[in-house]
Amino acid sequence: MSDPVLQVRDLTITFGRRQQKAVDSISFDVGADERLGIIGQSGSGKSVTALAIMGLLPDHARVTGSIRFDGRELVGLPEREYRQLRGDDIAMIFQEPMTALDPTMKVGRQIGEVVALHHADQRGGIRDDVLTWLERVGIVEPARIADSFPHELSGGQRQRALIAMALANHPGLVLCDEPTTALDVLVQRQILALLDEQLEGHSAIFVSHDLAVVRQVCRRVAVMLEGRIVEEGPIDQIIAEPQHPYTQGLIASARIDRVQPGERLPSVADFYRAGDA
Repeated sequence: MSDPVLQVRDLTITFGRRQQKAVDSISFDVGADERLGIIGQSGSGKSVTALAIMGLLPDHARVTGSIRFDGRELVGLPEREYRQLRGDDIAMIFQEPMTALDPTMKVGRQIGEVVALHHADQRGGIRDDVLTWLERVGIVEPARIADSFPHELSGGQRQRALIAMALANHPGLVLCDEPTTALDVLVQRQILALLDEQLEGHSAIFVSHDLAVVRQVCRRVAVMLEGRIVEEGPIDQIIAEPQHPYTQGLIASARIDRVQPGERLPSVADFYRAGDA
């Protein structure tokens, strides 16, 4: 792997007075132009990890360990400095665009404000930049979409607009948090193909519960369970020879084409419990 853009070491995240652990001492790197997939079930800590990298955890969260981006330590970074990084150096594509986009603002203005915030000298050409990015993400009528409110768009159009917003400033690291979960299967495939194309040249983390989805855009994967990384490596190798019972269960439960009529569908628990026995 090339020199890492992101280095995470012994990252632990706890919440509340009882300091309940959501992430338990995980470590990983993301190289230049590399895409790392992080998969796991709900509550495994994968989205919390992405939010920690973005500095978007609530005040009652406690983060220890190290998160270094381009050699700069992010744990403990003042919010004022974090705001300068977000959207310019590090960007995030969220799971649900309807909540990520401001419902009171037109889409073009929202994308334009992200550009203007970090590149005030480009104000004169921002409208053109917005339309260009909407075209790049597959929007057929970019001017109409730019002048529309989020509720006037389809789910796929909103997600495309969110991708345009995240990539408009050419960030060094893009965090994708379940960006296709809220979409139907056909639109999901289109958005995955779009991400595969548009993330070319970017370092990225792709968070998902679906190994098949991650395989389409990533070459390396980390498997999370109960706040820990239980397996990590090239995605094709892990699919072919999974070592941890949880990973074995994830793969088996996705291969329903191998189940004979009348057989019970395998579950993750079948393998995980067997591994604990």
